[in-house]
Amino acid sequence: MKSANRIYRDWQTKSVTRKALSISLIFHLFFLITTFYVVVQNQPIASEKASLAAELMSVENSARPKPLLKKISPRFHTPSRELTDVSTGESPPSLASPVAVATETQRLALGRSLQAEVETEKPSAALDMSQKNWGDVSTAARTLRNVEGNLSKTEAASPAGDTTFGAKRSGPPRIQRTPKVSTLKIVEEEEEDISEALVEEIREKRKELPQISFPRIMQKLAEEIVETSEGGPIDVVFVIDASGSMGDNIEAVITHLKEMVDVYKASKIDYALGVTEFWAGKDGNKIKVVQLTRSFTEYKRTLQAIRTHQDENALDAVVQTVKELRFRATSKKHFVLVTDEPFTSRMGLSVADAIAHCREFGIFVNVLGLPLDEHQLLATKTGGKWHLIPEKPRPQAAQRPNRTMSPRNKAVSLRNAQWADVSTKIGSDVLKRSAYTPLDIILFVDSSESMDDKLPNFLKQLEILVRDLDNALVDYQIGVVRFRSRASVNMINVYNPPQTLEQVRKIVELPCQEDEMLLDAVAEGLRRLKLRSNAHPYFILVTDEPAEGAYSSLAIIQMLQQKQVLVSVVGTYDDFQQQVATKTGGVWVPIPEGRTTNNSYW
Repeated sequence: MKSANRIYRDWQTKSVTRKALSISLIFHLFFLITTFYVVVQNQPIASEKASLAAELMSVENSARPKPLLKKISPRFHTPSRELTDVSTGESPPSLASPVAVATETQRLALGRSLQAEVETEKPSAALDMSQKNWGDVSTAARTLRNVEGNLSKTEAASPAGDTTFGAKRSGPPRIQRTPKVSTLKIVEEEEEDISEALVEEIREKRKELPQISFPRIMQKLAEEIVETSEGGPIDVVFVIDASGSMGDNIEAVITHLKEMVDVYKASKIDYALGVTEFWAGKDGNKIKVVQLTRSFTEYKRTLQAIRTHQDENALDAVVQTVKELRFRATSKKHFVLVTDEPFTSRMGLSVADAIAHCREFGIFVNVLGLPLDEHQLLATKTGGKWHLIPEKPRPQAAQRPNRTMSPRNKAVSLRNAQWADVSTKIGSDVLKRSAYTPLDIILFVDSSESMDDKLPNFLKQLEILVRDLDNALVDYQIGVVRFRSRASVNMINVYNPPQTLEQVRKIVELPCQEDEMLLDAVAEGLRRLKLRSNAHPYFILVTDEPAEGAYSSLAIIQMLQQKQVLVSVVGTYDDFQQQVATKTGGVWVPIPEGRTTNNSYW
């Protein structure tokens, strides 16, 4: 019995061991099978993940926007003068460029070949200089050349794999494009004069057209603009050529602006006025855009601050005004382009380009210009009106002193001259000039011995002139250049403006010396005077003897003309004194008891 029990216990013990071993074998077998499965299936899973990652990377990069094209800063563009902006409850319309510019470029997935893209790539429209890049309207020609010529060099110098080639790069990354010859017509610094044939054509066409006065033109323009308003608001922007030949036309616009505004008021229409002044020098375009205002006083003051300069590029100014001016959203938009020259462009723009740009934003362009096809085309194609700009009036014969008098008659004229002519003739001219622009009045006072008894009389006339300027609320300043010589030594004192009337009196009443050198004094004054940039210089020469000095009279006149200085003279019968007044647009009046030769009457 004991033996049987022991056998049973042994069997039971062995059975537990077998069970444990069986379980262990089963577990290890399961582990090996699982491990085998994982090892065998590992490579396909990784491959699928890699493929999926590549696809995801490709999709993600394709949606990544390319950096927007940067607008080249208008290097030579003068900051605009801001007037009181029109306050409206509407947000101003966006003046986006009419040229379609791609803002998104799909980049290639990693590992793909770029050879196909290299062969089929086309340059971006933004870099094609044959297409007019409207974002670079007022950029100087030299900057355009640099951008175009150096673009491929800049990209080639970037490290491989770099994705930031600059905002002006287009196409897939890491591709160097061969430089492309520009088709953009860049105007050189030296501008050509108008051909004689074109001048003759303009002259002949003028004869066939009716001559309309400036007041009537301004009134008619206003009536035509009101007709397009349909009872809604209007924004009228004068785009004014400020080149050297436009002085009289600018004055006429300022003088007769009221005729235009009266039409708007009579129509009870909501109007706002803006202005663009444009000219060009050797260093590029100068385009000043002044925003809209409802203040007639402020607007007229802005027009009066316009000074004439050198050349002009009207097409560039039109496009730049469209880009910068903040129109009201619901208004009818009108330009009034005032110019007396054929259209030119430093940026290579054509009349068709300007028309397309204006039509893109619904701008009517009214042209007050020449009888040329391009002037008329710009107006008609934009829905505006063309009018012939009046001819520049001829100088009055009264402003040309008579130099054919005999010496004795000249002496008699000087003895009979009146000091009152200083305040009536020169004073009237100063007041007329000050109505259009601020003035810096510089008195060149001869302080030689012969002027000792004349200067008190001149001071009395100066007091009358200053009183009239103050009563007219004129923006003016006075400076003094006092000149005399002793023992062949020139003494020239420059007193820069502003000087009060009391200070001027003290300067003029200083003791007089022996002689004078007028030409040297004018040359020294041009060199040392410090005048306001927005004021027109107006010189008044006061002397009783013919001009002398180390400088030639012709050279001095040319210097004054180049600096656009108006010169009036209270003086004697002398070629320089009479010519300088005539050629600069000033007034000459005889000084009482003046001399026709130094130290003698005749």
